[in-house]
Amino acid sequence: MTLLSPLTRILLLACAVMCSCRKEASREMPHRAYVWQRQWTPAVTKAALTADSSPLRGLALFGAEIVWNKKDASITPGVIFGSPDWQVVRELRKPVTIVMRIANHAGPFAEGDEKTTFIAAQAAELLRRVRGEGVSCAEFQLDFDCGQKKLAGYAHWLRAVRQSIAPTRLVITTLPSWLAEADFPRLVTHVDAYVLQVHSVTPSRVTSRSLLCEPDRARKWVQQAAKLQRPFEIALSTYSALAGYDPQGQLLGLALDATQPRWPAGTQVMRLDSDAPALAALVQEWTAAPPQNCTGIIWYRLPVETDQRNWHWSTLAAILYRRMPQSRLEAKITSTQPYDVSLENTGEVDEDLHGTLTVNWANAAPPAAIEALPGWQMRQEAGRAIFSPPSHIRLAPGGRVAVGWLRFQESTPLHVEVTR
Repeated sequence: MTLLSPLTRILLLACAVMCSCRKEASREMPHRAYVWQRQWTPAVTKAALTADSSPLRGLALFGAEIVWNKKDASITPGVIFGSPDWQVVRELRKPVTIVMRIANHAGPFAEGDEKTTFIAAQAAELLRRVRGEGVSCAEFQLDFDCGQKKLAGYAHWLRAVRQSIAPTRLVITTLPSWLAEADFPRLVTHVDAYVLQVHSVTPSRVTSRSLLCEPDRARKWVQQAAKLQRPFEIALSTYSALAGYDPQGQLLGLALDATQPRWPAGTQVMRLDSDAPALAALVQEWTAAPPQNCTGIIWYRLPVETDQRNWHWSTLAAILYRRMPQSRLEAKITSTQPYDVSLENTGEVDEDLHGTLTVNWANAAPPAAIEALPGWQMRQEAGRAIFSPPSHIRLAPGGRVAVGWLRFQESTPLHVEVTR
């Protein structure tokens, strides 16, 4: 037997550790996205086809929602099925997950009761419908925002659903508040994996603007999840919302693309955004050093061109191609009189218009006429006109907004610039 010297043993151990680290760092972080529309429009179909030729590894489709109908003193469950464009879904080359949403419910939860039996039966029926459409579905996902103190009760539903859809893979969405609960590690033993939603954590106090996903908090929650030795995906947000609060600071609800609540007079409104550069940096960090037990990232939700409160495809695509989304506003001016001035978003992210747009002229008489278009403010100084935007304009990638115009007695060289 050959005896190794202490130095040799240390070097071999160091090499083993380095190889292990390289292997861990090289682990892939695939991306998927949710398609959350119940009814597919041509725009949704277009988005799904775009995703199919992108680096996304799969799509998770809204399939059905369990709702709770109040009748007399009782609450009975019902179900609303979605209507994807099945012909398009059949043509997708990427794996498809079907998702069943369960509306808010405080319990009680019991094994074998009417609600548990109904949910399990509808899960099996949804899977049967999907496969009846000729769609291969290897994963079933359950989306339920259970109260964090009711996780033991939720486990009754999971056992029943898992049995009803076996041998299909079962995944659930989870909330960060669950991580500290004693029942959470036991809960996730009833599923094959879980999705940790680190977004949509509504602030408890009203400010002018906040984030739906705060990177520092997301890092902390992912570190907690990584210690549980169960596979999980990280759900990140692409959407924005408006949160309404009453005068006492109580949350009244969220305004989303599909939800437009009627808030009473006196409601304080706060904008909640998904910060694309911040989330891109977070993704790059996790890609370089994947968290333990993390199998990838899933985005809520796939951008659709008709969305009003969501990223555009260019924003998500930049992140999928492993680069930072570009932010670029360009001032434009026509080459002939009257000189029309406009502002164009030539970048890849939505832009809130702040700062000013300045038109400069040199060695020329002042303009014969100058005007700001409705909503814009203009002030004229020696050799320049400064346009200030209204506070409510947000410009999408590829979007353009007219600012104003100028006319001189004769053609004049102009220089225009944007100051943020």
